[in-house]
Amino acid sequence: MGQKVNPNGFRFGITRNHNAIWYADKNKFSINLLEDVKIHRFFEKLTREYQIGNTVIRRDRNNAITVLVYTAKLGSFLGASGENLKKIVEKLRKTLKNRKIVINVDAVDIQSPELNAKLMAELIAEKLEQRKSYRIAQKFAIRTALKNGATGVKTIVCGRLNGVEMARCEGYAEGEMKLHTLRQNVEYATAIAKTTYGILGVKVWVSLGEIKEKNDIDAIIRADKRR
Repeated sequence: MGQKVNPNGFRFGITRNHNAIWYADKNKFSINLLEDVKIHRFFEKLTREYQIGNTVIRRDRNNAITVLVYTAKLGSFLGASGENLKKIVEKLRKTLKNRKIVINVDAVDIQSPELNAKLMAELIAEKLEQRKSYRIAQKFAIRTALKNGATGVKTIVCGRLNGVEMARCEGYAEGEMKLHTLRQNVEYATAIAKTTYGILGVKVWVSLGEIKEKNDIDAIIRADKRR
């Protein structure tokens, strides 16, 4: 059942970096893991407001946390003189219920938001909540991604489409999508659309082409680490 594997987790450590980079002893591991879950959920709620495409958590030896937030609205996220960023950090401290913890939030600008799977999924979900056609929403997202350099895009929307009583799935795909090829640079993301007739689930796969040489893989991983 290879088609059921999450494409992101399938490629961690090969062509993609992990979203959490730290080490902890047995007695601290569960605490750190729960904090990571709270941090990811905190920024998940801000995804649409600031167009957040990904969140990476790093910890040093002193357990100081650095959160890398990849956003397509860098100016809005930082605010004037960084005031908005300070408010976000303070809210994050309250969410973690640990005011002594050292937290740094670094914002990274997303150069091509049209190729970010998370932002594509949220865009489709937002249009579904506005009662727009699920067919048009998916086709528009696919065309936009292909125009901006994606080699393949696949989308699926599931739920009570158009308010019918029986739930079903409908999706579209264009270009190449080799999910079993680990060299294939694939991004995968999900989103939820809350409509008047229930919740619709959105899945998006974006293929950015096949990485031919090992040097190219190393370059991608190094670039992610620098970011």
